Parts: sequence; structure tokens; C-alpha cells
Amino acid sequence: MLPRLAVNLREHPSRWAAGFLLLLFVFWRVDIDVSRAYYIPGTGFTWSADGLLEFVRVAVPDVIIGSYVVCVLLWVAGLVKRDLVWRVTPPVILYLTLTLLLGPGLIVEALLKPNWGRARPKDIAEFGGAAAYTPPWQVANECEHNCSFVSGHAAVAFWVAAYAMLLPARLRAPGLFAGVLFGLAVGMVRVMQGAHFFSDVVGAGLIVILVNALLARLILERKAAP
Repeated sequence: MLPRLAVNLREHPSRWAAGFLLLLFVFWRVDIDVSRAYYIPGTGFTWSADGLLEFVRVAVPDVIIGSYVVCVLLWVAGLVKRDLVWRVTPPVILYLTLTLLLGPGLIVEALLKPNWGRARPKDIAEFGGAAAYTPPWQVANECEHNCSFVSGHAAVAFWVAAYAMLLPARLRAPGLFAGVLFGLAVGMVRVMQGAHFFSDVVGAGLIVILVNALLARLILERKAAP
């Protein structure tokens, strides 16, 4: 049983990662309780002013986008030298570009955040605001723009898991789950700051991991097929 499980995890790590996030998403009802752990009545979400957390909020997206730019520069260097640099091939660049643009870019920032209308924790009545709490799956009218569902910071952080699909097969599963844990950690920073609910973070991860998996199959696996 265990060897078969290990083989399945190695061959289909994205399915396991998506399943793990879907399981977490089922617990969206803990949103208020999780956010309340970082809220002080009469004061607010005090972690919003924490220097380290604010550094993560500001710096992490730039570092991640910077890593993508480095990959593009390596690809360009390979074109100039007429030789691959660190195995950065056109399919690799196409995969990284599309996953970044479609997941965190189009679906999260362009479609969901401006239109879903879910208020952020710091804006709902339970935490001193005027808006109403709405479940993550319900389109609402409690926020006009740049709303809570889903977390943009978490989406960019989860996108790091795209690199796992470029690793050797034996390293993809641990690399993918490291990317998932990284996304959860960055997302929890936003939860602690009162900017997002737990379900906003998990929802972002589920979207990004599924986009990564689909494009890996269409671009990377098809290219590798004989």
C-alpha cells in the first residue's frame, strides 16, 4: 500500500497538492475564528504594523517576479550564445510565462479580486468594520474593488510551485509541496494583517496549482513526449 502511494505521489504530485488544498478549502467556516486569533477588540489587527510581516508583504512579490525575470534573461543569454543556459528552453519560458499571467494575473487579479465583492476581514462588522461577512463561494457586493477573494500575495507565492515541475521527477513532489507550504506561509501573513481570510489564501493556492498542473501537461509533458 505505502509503495503504491509513494509511486502515485511521484507520478501525480499536482493532484495530491490540489487535493490537499481542496481539503483545506472545505474548512472555510473557520475564517472568522482564524482571523479573530489576530484581532484585538478596540485596537484592530495589530500585526498589520509588524515590520517583518510588512517586509514580506512588500518584498516577496518583487522577489518572485524577479526570479521569473532571471529565467527570461537566461533564455535570452542562451539565444545569444546559441546554447542553453541552465536548460532554460523556449517551452520552459512559455510555461512560466503563461502560468504567471493566467493564474496570479488574469484569474486572480483581473477577474476575481475586482469582481467578487468579498469584504476583507478588517472591513467586516465582526472586526469593527461596516461590511458583512460572505462565504468565499458567494459573489457579494460588500467591496467595490481590490477585494478579499482571493489573495493576490498568496497567489504569487503559490506560483513558485511552478518551478517544481521543472525539477527531475524524483524531486517534483517535495518541490511542489515546498511551494504549497510557501504559499500558505505568505498567505497567513496577510491573514494576520487582517487583509484576507484563510479561505482567500487556500482558494488562491487551489487556482494557481490547477493552472500550473494544466499548463505543465499541455506544454512540458507534450514537449517531452516522443
